[in-house]
Amino acid sequence: MRVSWQGRLACWQLLLVVSLIGWSTEARAQASVGAGPLTSMLIDTEPTVGVLGMGPVKLAPGITIREIGTDSNVFDETENPKHDFVAAGTPDLGVFVRTRFVKLSAYGGAELTYYHTYTKERSVGYVARARVDFLLSRLFPFVGYGQTQTRERPNGEIDTRAEHMTTEESGGLGFQISETSNIYASAVRTTTHYSDAFESGVELGQSLSRYTDDYSGGARTALTPLTTLTMRGGYRQDLFDKEPTRNADSRYLDGSFSFLPQASINGSATFGYLDYKAVDPSVHPFRGLTAAVEVSYSLFEMARLGFTATRSLEYSFYVTEAYYVTNSFNLTYNHRLGGAFDAQVHGSWSFFDYGNREGVPAHRDTLDLVDGGLGYNLRNSTRVALNYEYSRRRAPEQAERNYDRRRIFLSWAYAF
Repeated sequence: MRVSWQGRLACWQLLLVVSLIGWSTEARAQASVGAGPLTSMLIDTEPTVGVLGMGPVKLAPGITIREIGTDSNVFDETENPKHDFVAAGTPDLGVFVRTRFVKLSAYGGAELTYYHTYTKERSVGYVARARVDFLLSRLFPFVGYGQTQTRERPNGEIDTRAEHMTTEESGGLGFQISETSNIYASAVRTTTHYSDAFESGVELGQSLSRYTDDYSGGARTALTPLTTLTMRGGYRQDLFDKEPTRNADSRYLDGSFSFLPQASINGSATFGYLDYKAVDPSVHPFRGLTAAVEVSYSLFEMARLGFTATRSLEYSFYVTEAYYVTNSFNLTYNHRLGGAFDAQVHGSWSFFDYGNREGVPAHRDTLDLVDGGLGYNLRNSTRVALNYEYSRRRAPEQAERNYDRRRIFLSWAYAF
């Protein structure tokens, strides 16, 4: 449901984004086994940074100022791009509780976006997710729930800031084989719903709203004190209530390596195999490799190099295109200049491969981004930065979807 805005509320949002500097972003850590797409972002172990402790309850409040600055192409237009001042922030709160029989991890936050001229682009969204593990000796049943409502671009293909809601309901059963290994089985239902959103004349609620049922099982074991391996396999079914010809079944198998922050390499790397088949016989099946890599490496305590890569199948908002395969690569380099100051440069390259239906020729769209910034590191390990960003998309088969975009903005992630 679209939020209506009046002048006083718009002023309040801008003041909130600019002045309420006091809450932290959710900490990153290894996800719990059997987690769904929303609860996988919850931490699995007790946080130690930016935490307020009250007995067994650990609170991590904070705020992320995603941007305060200018956008040269608000609507990603090929001709006559629109310019505006933008402010966006997310006040949030992470909660972690562990007792003898229960472990709870939860997160909640608000997504606030302000546009000075194009007031219809202003929005208020929210994020809420939680998971409870019941610690019954070696057996641990778990349940999870999450919901997000946002009015942002869902991916690099869609230019519209689309109002959409994602809901996750999950549960499963795990068994601890030893202190370092466990097995599990889980079921997850994810609902994706778009409302009052159009892209290139296509109603996104008609083409993209769906239910996804995912059943999986797997095992996790610690290879070393700093490295963990998770193996899983599963079956997934996508059900489009308004476009049943898009329904599809998938089977997958993947392995994930996770590296604890104390290791020289930090992050995770997942590689897998996906077997996707749509009910529409004119849609080509996909059988191939998938990947999700996000790792960083410290260089002589003076610099940090980060690398992310993704290979996955995504549904296109064009029903005639069915789906596209996205391959993206990101490289980030951060170098300490002296004292609390540093400099950061980043590049991103994405390729969208279409033509996965009979009669539709193969073609590739690209989305490139480069940015850089000067930062100041605070004592609580957070960073405030002034950034410049340039991005462009090229669609050879649809020149009207080409665009160039520039942004100059301030960002700040702050934790108590």
